[in-house]
Amino acid sequence: MAGTDSSFGVQIHSEVFQPASGATEGDAVLLVSGADSHCTRWTSAFIQPLLDLGHRVVRYDHRDSGLSTKVPADVGYTLADLADDACAVMDEHGIARAHVVGRSMGGMVGQVMALDHADRVVTLTLLCSSPGLGDESLPSAADWLVDRMAERLFAPPPAGQAERVAWIVELDEMFAGTRYPVTTAERIRTAVAEVERCWYPESGHGPAVNSSPSLLGRLAAIAVPTLVVHGTADPVFPVEHALALADGIGNSGLWLVEGLGHEVPDGLVPALLERIREHLGGGS
Repeated sequence: MAGTDSSFGVQIHSEVFQPASGATEGDAVLLVSGADSHCTRWTSAFIQPLLDLGHRVVRYDHRDSGLSTKVPADVGYTLADLADDACAVMDEHGIARAHVVGRSMGGMVGQVMALDHADRVVTLTLLCSSPGLGDESLPSAADWLVDRMAERLFAPPPAGQAERVAWIVELDEMFAGTRYPVTTAERIRTAVAEVERCWYPESGHGPAVNSSPSLLGRLAAIAVPTLVVHGTADPVFPVEHALALADGIGNSGLWLVEGLGHEVPDGLVPALLERIREHLGGGS
């Protein structure tokens, strides 16, 4: 574990996992979480197979999440700042270049890295992500989800542990598809662990995404091999967002998963890792 000082004076909590046989510098994999999401959402089911392949794996909490610095509400930041944080984490662990795997907002951070820090990225994997908001050519989230999220936004933040756990479980269930069901008991265990670890509902991740320009017009400049994975039942970023990523990035592959929502459940991991393994090998 490490605490990284980013260029903005933010302490970033990160965790590094070493393969038993060791790995070369270029074999590192950087896992970039989604908005308001702890790095522990990258589970051992995802990490261990990468270690078995000889990769060094790093996961970290974004600023305003988990064990990293909570930024005052009046201090704004953007996806570019979050990309700088990611590079600072790599520096902390002596990693010059890495395979970057990002989910949701983490995929947007990965795109910024591949554009503005291209020398740091070997390959890019984008899971349930988007080139960004604010572009009218791409559809917004499902109407029912927008309405429900607005209700949550204007409701008082949950106070006690039970209320916070229920808040997280409800959000996960709203995002989920039907392809890989997760039991309520499993969701509760995940939520309890996050609340006890340091859940922070007032993060600025949403404003960071909303205040950052869409990357749609810059995608052609991403030169690294890119894998786009997206669910056909994603209510946050409709499938058109994945199509835009795959169409805009020249050296890219697309896997649309029928019935998958805005999620990376452990049930998806075996098939996903088969594709990621081939993808990482192609970028070496």
